[in-house]
Amino acid sequence: MSKIKITSFKKVLIANRGEIAVRIIKTLNKLKLKSVVLYTEVDKNAPYVKLANEAVKIENGSLATSYLSIDKMIEVAIQTKCEAVHPGYGFLSENPEFAKICDRKKLIFIGPKHDAIRKMANKREAKEIAKHAGVSCLPGYSIKKSDTIAEIAHEAKKIGYPIMIKATAGGGGKGMRLVESQKSLGSDLKLTKSESLSAFGSDEMILEKAMNYVRHIEVQVLGDQKGNFIHLGERDCSVQRRNQKIIEEAPSPSVTKVLRDQICSEALKIAKAINYINAGTVEFIVDEKDKPYFLEMNTRLQVEHPITELTTGLDLVEMQLRIADGQDLPMDQKQVSVSGHAIEARLYSEDPRNEFLPSSGILSMWQYSEVPNIRVDSGVSEGQEISYSFDPMLAKIVAYGDSRKESICRLEEFLINFSIAGIKNNRDLLIDILKKEDFLKAKTNTAFLSQAYPVGIHLKEPNLEDFVAVVVKSYEAEFSHIQEKFAAIPNDFKNWSNIENLEKVMNLECLGQVRKVVVSSISPIRYEVEIEGKVFKVKISEDIFEIDEKKYEFINFFGSDEHLTLVKKEGIFDFAEIYSTADSLSDNSDGVILSPIHGNILKINVKTNQFVKSGDKLAVVEAMKMQHEILASVSGKIKRVHCSVGDQVSAEEVLIELELD
Repeated sequence: MSKIKITSFKKVLIANRGEIAVRIIKTLNKLKLKSVVLYTEVDKNAPYVKLANEAVKIENGSLATSYLSIDKMIEVAIQTKCEAVHPGYGFLSENPEFAKICDRKKLIFIGPKHDAIRKMANKREAKEIAKHAGVSCLPGYSIKKSDTIAEIAHEAKKIGYPIMIKATAGGGGKGMRLVESQKSLGSDLKLTKSESLSAFGSDEMILEKAMNYVRHIEVQVLGDQKGNFIHLGERDCSVQRRNQKIIEEAPSPSVTKVLRDQICSEALKIAKAINYINAGTVEFIVDEKDKPYFLEMNTRLQVEHPITELTTGLDLVEMQLRIADGQDLPMDQKQVSVSGHAIEARLYSEDPRNEFLPSSGILSMWQYSEVPNIRVDSGVSEGQEISYSFDPMLAKIVAYGDSRKESICRLEEFLINFSIAGIKNNRDLLIDILKKEDFLKAKTNTAFLSQAYPVGIHLKEPNLEDFVAVVVKSYEAEFSHIQEKFAAIPNDFKNWSNIENLEKVMNLECLGQVRKVVVSSISPIRYEVEIEGKVFKVKISEDIFEIDEKKYEFINFFGSDEHLTLVKKEGIFDFAEIYSTADSLSDNSDGVILSPIHGNILKINVKTNQFVKSGDKLAVVEAMKMQHEILASVSGKIKRVHCSVGDQVSAEEVLIELELD
């Protein structure tokens, strides 16, 4: 391709934050275009703020008054004299009103026309368009505002359980729930509406037949302003949890040539039906008989676009900019070449060991080495606060290879050596998935995780040697100055030193294991550690870490007043020094209900003196765009409610007190 030059705009407002903002800035820099971003207080130290040519601070508040505010985005664009706006993904990227107002204000919207966004943003209308284009769709029902719960239940029964409740304005795995039976239909519908209203400003819903053993396949399409269209092949996004993608691949290892030709053709049919302009993704589910059904169209750059970039050699953000500039597509379909294999893993700030509850706090360690054929797209850095207000994705880690096997091996090796501390994360789960036989044989579907982990996620737990290693590393850091002084003492006087008598006692907790550990220094490089009556001898130096004369291997260690984190190939283990074993093991059986996460109180369902039973829904906490129900752990009478709707609460903060029956 010849050298690219953009002529219609020179300065672009990125109406987004985090990882995607960083990604867009990189291409803008490559094309010598200026970037402008906005940020709130929590993002002031984020990488995208530092990378942009201009950064405008906006007042703290809700998402509605910041990253979801059309007025604020337009105001900043005009204030900074931008000629174009890139919405990224999420937030306002699929809001037709935003694209329309950009048009009205003579700002070039780097995406499709507002009419195309509107048609595809509404899942009901999108399905009608697909049907008219001759594309198969799943059985479903569009819920009307006047529908009673009885009428909705009747339609759900006609479709047949299980069903999906979906927000017509939803996307990114938000605003949707699986309903297994009529019993939970009412409560699931209520919760999904609330979540959708909060995330998208709309509670319009549809019902859709849920299919358990299907693959999630999507096709990347591009359309220019002259009516030319191409596709860039398909991606497999079947490995997901709660409709949130975790691992994606390109090309799909399970798609035949016949199926590939069919879905790519149907994707272009839908794009042409709405005169689509710019980059978009048409998503399908494919049943066990290789029959595809249209799912939705995302009228934006997709999160997983890097795997298409690596297999085609194209910069999709650059393509977006060129199309927005009025340029023709630089190739026709015959010139599109797909080679090799790319696989992407999404690293999330969530706890797989604890029902995937979101995790927030300070990212105290974030370390990895740059290696060939590995791409890390991230919007975070070491020392940054990870807020519960935003999506939990920390990074996309993408591996490329000549074969699928090669790319999987590269990804696994890289993840193993990725060191993270300060927040819970799914690194260990990603590594475990990559080792599963069904995954390696490409026998995955959207039910893969529930099949692979039928009784929940059970990852490696620490052994006694891990407790030994942590306490020695902690001791070493704390008493390093004493050790240095000891090393400087002449040999003739070392017997006069009391260094051998220095010991440290710690009560350490990790994944429910609580152990009393006593460590003492024998010499500058030798230690004794006692756990539960067993004594371990440790030798440590620059390149040696031995426990009982056996080499002990770990990748990294982070220690602070709040966190002791051990990074091993087998897992990342977070230890805590505790001072009251009883307090640490509270299970709320005393009637004290704690918040499991940092978040906002969205709803309180009870009041003082109200009687509740174990399992009753007490409150709803919202964090990282997801809503979490707080259930009564025991039966009793509400003694006191410590929070109000709208309150920000911390993990382990008391929400409600019960008087036990």
